Amino acid sequence: MARSVNIQNLSQFDTPTRTATGAEAAGNLAATAVVGALAVIGAPVTRGAAAVRRGLAAWSAARAQRRADEQLWNLALQDARIMADLSRAMSQEAAPYTYGL
Repeated sequence: MARSVNIQNLSQFDTPTRTATGAEAAGNLAATAVVGALAVIGAPVTRGAAAVRRGLAAWSAARAQRRADEQLWNLALQDARIMADLSRAMSQEAAPYTYGL
């Protein structure tokens, strides 16, 4: 009985296909290494970014508070009743420190 050779199956063993498969494996290894590196540095970077976001939020809140205080002070300079209220509030706030309570 004669044996026949299937040429279609032999084409998978030619050099360009093996080279492409090797390059694909190397690319997969590189991608795995990048993901591993990101996993190692990801937590500190995430914590750092969260700290920066908290700092920016605090700075923004302080800036908004300063702006509101300036607007109230400018209004108080024009209205004596508001100035009296501010003066009274500041006096009451300072009272416990004055008497050592």
